[in-house]
Amino acid sequence: MISSAARDRIKLAIDQLEEGFHRYDEQSSADVNDSYSAALARGKAMGMQEAAHLVKSALHDVDVKSL
Repeated sequence: MISSAARDRIKLAIDQLEEGFHRYDEQSSADVNDSYSAALARGKAMGMQEAAHLVKSALHDVDVKSL
């Protein structure tokens, strides 16, 4: 069984990853010249989004197993 404190830390990590996604997504969208830095920001945004999905899936698996 996962403790509520551990669960809260996982939720915080998910929130931080989602915030990172939005920050990098905004950076890539703001660059009208579609420069290297915009492409790099897009890649970072995609990485943050994928990481958030993986952590959400792991949290769901933990919750299901603890029932």
